[in-house]
Amino acid sequence: MASPKPFILPKLPKELREAIYAHLESDDVKNLRATCSAMAKLIPLSFDRVFISANSLNLKVFRAIADDEIIRHQVTEIVWDDARLTTGPELEEDRMEYEEDGVDPDDAVTDNGYPLWFKKGRSDYGNPGSYILPDYLMGIEESWAYYKPLLEDQRQVLASDADIKAFKYGLQRFHSLKRVTITPSTHGRIRNPLYRTPMIRAFPRGFDYPVPTAWPWYTNELSAPVDVLPWVSEDDSPHQEMYGPDCTVEAYRAKWRGYRVVTRALAEHDDHHITELYIGGNEVRSGLNCRIFDQRCVEYDDLVTLLKRPGFRYLSLDLFTGLLEREDWESYKSGLLRDALAQAKDLEHICLRSTMEITGGSSEQLDWEEIENYVFPLRTIFPIDQWPRLRHFGISHARTTR
Repeated sequence: MASPKPFILPKLPKELREAIYAHLESDDVKNLRATCSAMAKLIPLSFDRVFISANSLNLKVFRAIADDEIIRHQVTEIVWDDARLTTGPELEEDRMEYEEDGVDPDDAVTDNGYPLWFKKGRSDYGNPGSYILPDYLMGIEESWAYYKPLLEDQRQVLASDADIKAFKYGLQRFHSLKRVTITPSTHGRIRNPLYRTPMIRAFPRGFDYPVPTAWPWYTNELSAPVDVLPWVSEDDSPHQEMYGPDCTVEAYRAKWRGYRVVTRALAEHDDHHITELYIGGNEVRSGLNCRIFDQRCVEYDDLVTLLKRPGFRYLSLDLFTGLLEREDWESYKSGLLRDALAQAKDLEHICLRSTMEITGGSSEQLDWEEIENYVFPLRTIFPIDQWPRLRHFGISHARTTR
């Protein structure tokens, strides 16, 4: 019997091993450390990124890292997971589908006692057979039994503001912190999360649930696309028409809870060292409400407070623009977005992405014959002359001229 080949990785030079580790995902590093005691000693625990969300497990891990006198100094990024779990249909059009059948959407349940909206949100609902579902998929009863406590846990976290308190605590404890990411895209696509948070890692194998869409997102699957609504307004009617009679302007703004509380905390606690801000959402066709830049508001001012800090160098900004192209990009042309970006004198990296749907090089919402009437100069948004240190410039889903 041939003897096993010797394990050469521990014998490689340290510099070469570290170069290899740098290309591994965190799960792979964890598995490699578990192979033997030698590898566990050679590969130290590394926590450069931590997560916050409306989930007690995520917060427990976050605080444990913040309280560790060694690991807390490794953390350079906080990811605020703003993908709150779905509690039922939000759009009025979705709710009306239930009401047309004579049932209250909040009370509509199947014969087995789980909500109909939960059934419709699963990956196996209405599956025509073109996509082969994995055989390990959990049944709907099992999935709902696991999901219900998550909803109650989320409710308690939001009611107590435990996530906000944890974030402020992290600002004090993570002395190497430089980046904050705010995103509704954490859960990604079905069975393909963007980030494997402690909460998501704890999901049982085959757990099937409605992928969270806490921030409004662009979709063409409804009778009319979801539009971006005013951020500041005395009139609730557009918001109620889209999201139901209980939706006020404030309730609409609350959908972007993570962005609001993070920028407020950073504005109030100016002893932090944040120099990078990543606002995501484009992965799920969403982003920050672009109407924040229509007129001055608290959320706009808080962003400006961060951008104008000396040394602020990195901004990646995904914007939910809805049907903004129909309005001739009024949120871009107000001048407030440009004014805000002009405050970042030390900016080195800027990336802006919108949710404008583009097919064949043109917006789906505009007539091809009129398309040239809806382009705008890049300098409408970007004060290039204010960024002498700029090294990276990115823009997507926009029609511009030089």
